[in-house]
Amino acid sequence: MKLHFSSAEKARLQTLFETFDQNMADADAYNAILEKKTPVHESKSPLLIHQIDPKPYEKDDYYQIVKPQAFQSKGWTLFYDRYEPNEGFVYDELSIDPKTYKETTRFGFFTTAFPFLALAQDGRTWMSVTPHEINTMQNEIHAAKGKVITFGLGLGYYAYEVLKKADVSSVSVIEKDPTLIAFFSERILPFFPHPEKFHIIEEDAFHYAEKMAKDHYDYAFVDLWHLPEDGLPLYLRMRSLEKKNPQTTFSYWVEPSLLSLLRRAFLILLQEEMNGSSDEDYDFAATESDALINKMHKVNKSLTLSSYDEVLNVLSDASLKNMALRLG
Repeated sequence: MKLHFSSAEKARLQTLFETFDQNMADADAYNAILEKKTPVHESKSPLLIHQIDPKPYEKDDYYQIVKPQAFQSKGWTLFYDRYEPNEGFVYDELSIDPKTYKETTRFGFFTTAFPFLALAQDGRTWMSVTPHEINTMQNEIHAAKGKVITFGLGLGYYAYEVLKKADVSSVSVIEKDPTLIAFFSERILPFFPHPEKFHIIEEDAFHYAEKMAKDHYDYAFVDLWHLPEDGLPLYLRMRSLEKKNPQTTFSYWVEPSLLSLLRRAFLILLQEEMNGSSDEDYDFAATESDALINKMHKVNKSLTLSSYDEVLNVLSDASLKNMALRLG
């Protein structure tokens, strides 16, 4: 990048870097609670923690109706898990202040036990019918219309909800794992509304996205990852394929969190370049994070920045979405 910051602008940028440090510290603190399953109580400081009412989630259609028996097959496990009273969990998407980029984790607990259906592969949970899963799909459920395609089957929560919509003509799901498809079709699909509108296509998501323009989908929802950290490379790869499907509106599960990871990477890069890093510093990557920053360095070599406001613009969701197209 070509950086031309005055001393005053550098001082303003320091507030961004301090916010970044606080965001990372807060994320580490919440993760420690999750890992240790430390009981929590309502709090405003040092961490924001809310007591959550379970009733809206217990009234969710899928939660109430889809009740398959537990099952195991070839590494896949369908089972019932639970949050214990006062067990902390992330209940909604990350909230981000567009003026300061302060991140707020929506973290809460129930005072009573909350059982939920879950799906795991080789011991790793891929999807669960929890407040976080329910809340983070609502905007994309509302936006879906016409001929819908979703990448990733899981427990089918998104497909179930979209099938109920009168303005949705069909829902196709792309899933490459035949074992998951088989036991989903046998044990979960019978609970679904409008099965005549529902189709599963056994294929790799990216291979299908390369050629799906001929099928004229109106809306696509991409949910191929367990967490934003493992999802970012997949997000960038799928974003690069959007240009092959101009007639389709694409949406992505937990996209604000994915964009937050890009924002964090850019701030790291900006700090490094302000401290005098050179092109040679971006030739080697020891981690996936290093690889992302290296590529970000290359695609932004011609970018000129001279003010705090210009940096804020680069960090905006719209700007990061455009950058993602070049990083994929």
